[in-house]
Amino acid sequence: MSRGRPKGYSPYIEISYEELGDYVGRKSLVKVGKVWLESLVSQTTAYSNVLQEPKAPKEEPKIEYQLTNFDED
Repeated sequence: MSRGRPKGYSPYIEISYEELGDYVGRKSLVKVGKVWLESLVSQTTAYSNVLQEPKAPKEEPKIEYQLTNFDED
């Protein structure tokens, strides 16, 4: 009695990006492997903004002011 998956078995199937878009839509969220995405990004810069850490908000210039006290004497 054999155990495990049959030889040649794969849970994956190849479809084109265009076909995937037809099924799920252009703006749908699709889960992908992080390692796979990182390797893809290292090969191309098109998706480099996907993996960037969120940037701290830019510090705005300080507003200068003076306090004037008007004492009624």
